[in-house]
Order: sequence, then structure tokens, then C-alpha cells
Amino acid sequence: MSQATPGGVREALSRLRRHSIARLGAIAIVLLFVVAIFADLLAAELPVVMRHQGRWWFMANVTHPVELADHDCASLAAEDPGGLRIGPLVCHGPAREHEGARLAPPMARAGHPLGTDARGRDVFARLVHGTRNSLTFALLTTLAFVGIGTFLGAVVGFRGGAVDSMVARLVDTLTAFPMLVLAIGVQAMIPNPSAATLFVAIGLTKWTEVYRLVRAEVQHAQNRDYVLAARALGASPARVLFRHIGPNTRSVAIVAGTYGIASVVLAEASLTFLRVGRDTTTASWGEILSEVRDHPQAWWLLVFPGVMLLATIAGHHVVGEALRDVLDPHARAAGDRVTAALPPSTALMDSAFATEER
Repeated sequence: MSQATPGGVREALSRLRRHSIARLGAIAIVLLFVVAIFADLLAAELPVVMRHQGRWWFMANVTHPVELADHDCASLAAEDPGGLRIGPLVCHGPAREHEGARLAPPMARAGHPLGTDARGRDVFARLVHGTRNSLTFALLTTLAFVGIGTFLGAVVGFRGGAVDSMVARLVDTLTAFPMLVLAIGVQAMIPNPSAATLFVAIGLTKWTEVYRLVRAEVQHAQNRDYVLAARALGASPARVLFRHIGPNTRSVAIVAGTYGIASVVLAEASLTFLRVGRDTTTASWGEILSEVRDHPQAWWLLVFPGVMLLATIAGHHVVGEALRDVLDPHARAAGDRVTAALPPSTALMDSAFATEER
């Protein structure tokens, strides 16, 4: 794979824009991140803007000032019925329990458009803040294991020798255990599991996938003409690796990261569904789903977080597939060779299907 050029980047972006399924996936991802960023404007216990006791409060739903610790939208409306307040879309926080509103179906009670769970917590608020928690956790975890896997894969693949053999044995050992099994084991050994321990548990195995991809790419690039030319001109090994070979691993890291976010979201939801991840007070899609085991009649606890999970995983996968096709010239060249070898009628049909997908 040769080094990326500005024209190549423009061509890749143009090809990606023409991919209709990838556009739908990208729209879904953008909407999910918008929900995550503006979660406090969609569901919170305090108004966004209000005047209370002669004082203006701005973004109290984000800052949570001590003076308003014992208040929420309902209590503020009771104290000052005519006061100026601009509240969020739903005036409920993800952790506030509402007595008498447990397992309320969607729209059955005022202010709870998606119903409540077994503890009387608003499902919409938990979904919105669960989106923020899940995507933030997945993004940070993916950045960590993609960074580790890319760095180790590049250095070890370039160096080779005994270091390569030792790291290969470590990778084989870690990949021998399924990720969920290893994550459950790590969580079980810690008295009080938290998001940090879940971060470590998932990161222990996920970096190996990126490591193998980057290592193979680096070993393949070492025999390319531009690398041999750089060495002949006296470039140091570090310059050859980071200046000439390193940029060619970016496409591998980008595609692996796109898939990685989806896999981390699914792993986090699976662990919290099994109740071995975060505590139950933290809003999470998997935690909402876990309540269906005890209350199977509450279909809304299954449908709404399930739709969010499906949109996240499907969106990242279709975008990842499109990025892989766009950024990997080897795959495109192989596909073109296969199409050229087909009979004319079959090649024409394959081209029509490809055009329809884009």
C-alpha cells in the first residue's frame, strides 16, 4: 500500500459519499452522538434556564449547584407556579425513583413518554444518559486498545526476531480466552467492579486484534519500493517506520476502531446485562435490558434499549465496511480482478449490484 496522497484522500471521501448504506449508518452514528452530547438538554431534573428566588440560573441541569440540590422541576413549579423556567425535553433524571410509577408503560403517566422501570426511574432519561455513558466508554476504550495495538504492531512487526516471537505467544495466550469470559473473570476478582475495571477487562483482549492487523501490514510494507529507497538513502530505522511505513497503518487503525466501538458497546451491554459490569445506579442499555429477566411483561424495557443497541452496532458496521472498501486498495484491486475474470453477463450483474449498493 503506497502512502496516502491528498488526491487519494479526496477520492476515498468521494467514494464514501456515494455509498448509500454507509450514509445511513453515518447518519445513525451522528444522531447517537448528538443524543450523547446533549443528554442533559433532553432529560434532567432541573430546568435549563430559570429564575428562582430573584436569581437567574443557567444550565443548572448540567452544573447541579448545591443551592438546588433538594429541588427538581416539580418542586420548583410547586414553589413558584408563575416563575420563568425553560426545562429539558423530559424533566426527569436517570437515577430519580418515582414512588407509585413503577413499571408504568409508555405514555401511561404524564412526563414518562417511554414508561418507567421496576424502581420507578424514567426509561427515556436512562436511555439518553445510557447513550452518553455507553458511547463515551466505548470511544475511550477503543482509542486505548487501537493505540496500543497499532503501536505494538508497528514496532514489533518492524523489528521482528525474538521480540516478535515473545509477543506472538502472549497474543496467542490472550486470544485463547473469549473476551467476555476473560472480562467476567477480571471483574470477579475485583471486590467493587467499576467502569475502570471494565475498561481494563475489555482492553486486555481487544488490542490483540489490532496488533495482528497492523503487524501484518508493516511486515508487508517493509519490502515495498519506497521503503527500500528510503533505506538506501540512509534513513534511520525510526524514520523508516514512523515516516514511511507508519502512515500506511492509519487505514487499518481507522477501520479497526470503527468496528471496535460497536464491539465494545455490545460487550459493555452484555456484561451489564449479566450484572458483572457497572453498578445498577449508572444508566446503561444493558442494565435496562437486565430488568426484563425479572419483569418479562415490561416489553418497553426490551424494545427501546434493543433498538438503540441495534442502531449503534449496525451503523458502525456498515460504516466500517464502507471504510474498508474505500481505504484498502488491495481489496478493491482484488475485487476488480475477480470481476474482470467473470463472464460478461455475470460481471455486468455484479457491477449493477455494486452500483445499487452505492
